[in-house]
Amino acid sequence: MTDKKENGHRGLPICTLGATGHGKTTLTAAIAKVVARIGSIRSNIGNQFEQQVPFHHPIREGVSITYRAIDYETSGKFYSQVDCETQLDIVKLLVSRSFAIQGAIWVVDAVDGVTQASEEHLRIANQINMPTVISFLNTRNIAKDDELIDICRQEMRDLLTKYEWEEQTSPIIVGDANKALNYKGDRIGSDQWKPIVDLIFAMNRCMPAPINPESLPPIMPIYEIVEELKERVTVRGEIVQGHLAVGQAVDIVGKGDRIKTKCLSIKENEVSVESEPDWLSVGQVLCPPKTIKAHSEFTALIYLLTQEESGTHIPLIENDKPEIHLWGIDIPSRLQLPPDLSIVTPGANAHVSFVLELPLAMEVGTTFEVKKMGSRIGLGVVTAVV
Repeated sequence: MTDKKENGHRGLPICTLGATGHGKTTLTAAIAKVVARIGSIRSNIGNQFEQQVPFHHPIREGVSITYRAIDYETSGKFYSQVDCETQLDIVKLLVSRSFAIQGAIWVVDAVDGVTQASEEHLRIANQINMPTVISFLNTRNIAKDDELIDICRQEMRDLLTKYEWEEQTSPIIVGDANKALNYKGDRIGSDQWKPIVDLIFAMNRCMPAPINPESLPPIMPIYEIVEELKERVTVRGEIVQGHLAVGQAVDIVGKGDRIKTKCLSIKENEVSVESEPDWLSVGQVLCPPKTIKAHSEFTALIYLLTQEESGTHIPLIENDKPEIHLWGIDIPSRLQLPPDLSIVTPGANAHVSFVLELPLAMEVGTTFEVKKMGSRIGLGVVTAVV
């Protein structure tokens, strides 16, 4: 199979958002059941999905999310859908950018309405610049003409508008996930399956095309200076996206002025570039010219690890001075909390600002770790740079 065809079949990573008990897993299983009729399933079908043993996916050492997953194709579009086990798993999934999630299905139960946890997921999705959110109002045996459905749908629309998702590209589908899953027939136009079909069509219409990491501009952080000769420096690192080529013009970004140079040789994780000794250092990044900049001020969504995950119980407060671990180094920073927040405790998440002692290469979506007193205490993702 050619690379072009493989990239064309790359599944778009999406996830389900919403409060516990609102029907996320039931809806995902119903989608699988309907897709098995109108598309193709690459893993797990129908009720088997609900009974599947959850997987544990390591985000960092000692930190993991628990989830179920399903891969499917419909109308020529491929999806890899992740359904997390708990509320905290969803938060960790979004903050860590695990699976590189690019779209979401927000599930709301019509009886309970939009809960605090449900709104929190929508807020986080907005903060990390989630491009597409499609909503499913799970009616759970409520009659179609019940006034409660209209009230709940309006509440959902108001929140979607608040978080900048427009009605045309973020529709709300109304249906009963449980009835769809338990439907014994196979008629696509049945009352039970029609909402799921409508949801799938909305996904095909509104969800973005998958991003192929291999086609992105290359980024290679420098983890070690291997050899320094006159006009040639060899470094060891990791190409985290894209491809470098011999002869390619590159910039060295971070911890000071941008250095313009070119790639002389590549051997596994070692790259040689044109440079004078002492120009390069650990924590800088190799990238194509003018593709990424260094910043010392940025906003980020952070999640503080629980005591079970970090082995410690360290909160963050206004003007705290944690270290940001990025590109293999620790840089001291100063923390600024939003006006309505005085402390971030373990297990909580918050949208905060940092000022670094030295500028580092970063862009929206760059992930990092938060450290304090020598311990890793949190995860973060850059949401905006100054």
